Amino acid sequence: MSQRASPSDPVARHRRAVRRQIVAPVAGAALGLLALCGALIVAVAAGALADRQVTTLMGIVATAFIALPLTILCLVPYALLAALAALSGHAYTGVRGPLRSLRRQTERLAASTARIAPRLAAPFVALNVRVTRWEYMLRGQPPQALPGDEETTHG
Repeated sequence: MSQRASPSDPVARHRRAVRRQIVAPVAGAALGLLALCGALIVAVAAGALADRQVTTLMGIVATAFIALPLTILCLVPYALLAALAALSGHAYTGVRGPLRSLRRQTERLAASTARIAPRLAAPFVALNVRVTRWEYMLRGQPPQALPGDEETTHG
């Protein structure tokens, strides 16, 4: 008993479509190019083509033989980029949980820092006000607009 895929099997349909739409045209073009080269070799051996004709036709065939490997060479980086894109999606699903917890911890740290900062800075501000007052007093300037007075505080 052979196990043939049913016509409704999506994997089998996809494989047939790939063969029909991708592999068959590339293979047909490659076979056509090889047939043309064989015909040219036979024509040159029989003496049916002049030197200039041979040079022109070989230039055309050489262009095809150069362009085909270059096309395949360009497909390799494309495939690598597609694989990297797929892997980056899988990597994100694995890292999503740790990233989320790290973001929450960072938010908590930022909130506590914003809450604690005024209390930590208050002694330094008070020290700065006292030093400034001493500086004004030692210079002999009037203490009318010193930091920390009622007219300069904003709250």
